Amino acid sequence: MQTDKRADSSLLVKPPAIAAWLIVCVLAALFEKTALGYFSGFVFLLTLSSWLWSRASLKSVDFELAIDRIGMFPGQAFTVTRTVRNRKGLPMLWAEIREPCAPGDCAAPVADVVVKEEVFVDADKGPETIYERLYAVSLIRWRQSVSFKDEWLAWRRGILEIDASLLRSGDGFGLGAESKRFVFPAPGRIVVYPRLARVSVSGILNDMWDTRSETDGYLKDRTVIKSVRDCLPGDAARDVNMRLLARGQGLKANVFETVTPDSVLFVLDTGSFRGSSPDVFEHSLSVLAALIDGLTKRGVKTALMAPASKWFPGNCTAPSSLERDRYRMFELLAAASRDNPGFPADGPLPLPFDEPGRIYIICAEAGRLTFSFGPALFPEHKTICLEAEGAGAGSRARPARSLFGFEMAGGMAGPEKAGGLAGPEKAV
Repeated sequence: MQTDKRADSSLLVKPPAIAAWLIVCVLAALFEKTALGYFSGFVFLLTLSSWLWSRASLKSVDFELAIDRIGMFPGQAFTVTRTVRNRKGLPMLWAEIREPCAPGDCAAPVADVVVKEEVFVDADKGPETIYERLYAVSLIRWRQSVSFKDEWLAWRRGILEIDASLLRSGDGFGLGAESKRFVFPAPGRIVVYPRLARVSVSGILNDMWDTRSETDGYLKDRTVIKSVRDCLPGDAARDVNMRLLARGQGLKANVFETVTPDSVLFVLDTGSFRGSSPDVFEHSLSVLAALIDGLTKRGVKTALMAPASKWFPGNCTAPSSLERDRYRMFELLAAASRDNPGFPADGPLPLPFDEPGRIYIICAEAGRLTFSFGPALFPEHKTICLEAEGAGAGSRARPARSLFGFEMAGGMAGPEKAGGLAGPEKAV
């Protein structure tokens, strides 16, 4: 852990001021000024002890920060634990913890104390406003560790990193103080996923094949019988094993091998949303997250391709084969921004699958794509542009509402317009 220490004391406990009081005390003793000598001697001892105490207040002190969960959806709560360890024999009568923050952070404490300061960094640009989150600790005894929990709430989609904290302490008189900045080797990351809109994945499944008579996106391969079982209420008559019935072994139902639809690749073109309303972009991410959640839970092999961002350099793809891959795709959506550079204009993009069954490009309009949309990039017969604002003109573009079957007002419908919020356990 890297640390950066700086003094933050009153002018009275600066070394020149302490030396000045000592000189006054000596001169008062030489000229037999008893009252002045006692006063200057008292001030000298007070400022000297304050200076020594403040200098030693942050020695052998460690600070740690732990977050109980990294990824969450808006509206979910989590806990941040901070620990201050005082390993020396001198107590810390008071301590302050300061962390930088911003008014638009994706998550914040429930009981938040924010300090707003104006600092002159550049004389030509004027004062710069700095926001810091403040925590106060009253007493930390010698060789004692103090931990306190802070309840946080996820507010909106985004990623927040806490990479450093400033610890401040000093003497008991409040005259001397010093600050030490702790830079964590592994920054505490808070990832807030997009809200899951209430949409149906049947539009995607029906677009791949007709699954309206089946469940969960699976189809039965009736040429392969995996096993048999006793008939249950609701079993179709065509599933009854006639051979076993003819032999007098009772009603047995065939259990067929199941197959899943072809894989699905979602390509998020964030650059096409430049100039669009922020709500349109956020609603599009909510719908896309709900589709990924619904398809992966139904066993459909799904992948997401997103352009480079601040948190994930390089073009990122995340195929879904395990449960964690689904949240990996949610994390890519949490980092998505309309200000990202977008996909390269020329050259093929690396595909996560050898032969993706369907490719859906999530964009504002097909005419505003930021990359080349030619057969060399994606097979033409497998690619569909899902437009959030466009009318779906052309055989390769489609308005998103026609595929998902919900109403939109001025763009992609959000959770409020699509029937409320859906957490990870309520995803469609």
